[in-house]
Amino acid sequence: MLPDKALKKKLMEKYQDEQVFVVPFESVTHIQDKFTPSTDDIKALDLYDKLGKYILRYDAEYNPAFQQLIPYVLITDKSGEKFYVSKRIAGDNRLLENYSLGFGGHINPCDGSVSVILKALHRELNEELDMTMIEDSIDFLGNVRDLTSTTPDHLGFVFSVKVKRVKIKEKDKLKGSWMTKQELVDNYFHFEGWSKYVIDHFFESMKAQS
Repeated sequence: MLPDKALKKKLMEKYQDEQVFVVPFESVTHIQDKFTPSTDDIKALDLYDKLGKYILRYDAEYNPAFQQLIPYVLITDKSGEKFYVSKRIAGDNRLLENYSLGFGGHINPCDGSVSVILKALHRELNEELDMTMIEDSIDFLGNVRDLTSTTPDHLGFVFSVKVKRVKIKEKDKLKGSWMTKQELVDNYFHFEGWSKYVIDHFFESMKAQS
């Protein structure tokens, strides 16, 4: 449902001239709700370059005609067994003390028109983290979305990246720590929605291996 006039005014005041990359909703109906693993090569993601376009963010929010694409990156150690998570320690009261497994954000015009998802991935990581990435360690894991939430107009592209070292840049807002898959499961109810769907996938994989 499109926002009413009052909400649209608030969105315009909040986002002003910010633009985000979107694709038509009907172009991604094949991607299931929650977390959907994928075996696609990263290069296959370039097809979204031609499917999408940049529009004003206040026109994209709550708009069922579009999906806003979000790179959502899991940071792991060299072994791939531990995950670097962030905990909100300041800012939005609704998110305080909540964990997030992924790092990332919207794709903006500065990310250009070619390989936009990967370019946004690198930009967002550089903005949020002080890190040294292990070369050629980026893997595309699948997609995450929540069509029953208040933000069904967002579609996440989940990646994993191995690092040699990593630190949070915004130390006044976030606190970083390492967790094993079991620790992710143990702290499940402290994570935000998309993180929970990825952890659900990890939990099922752990059960299958036991």
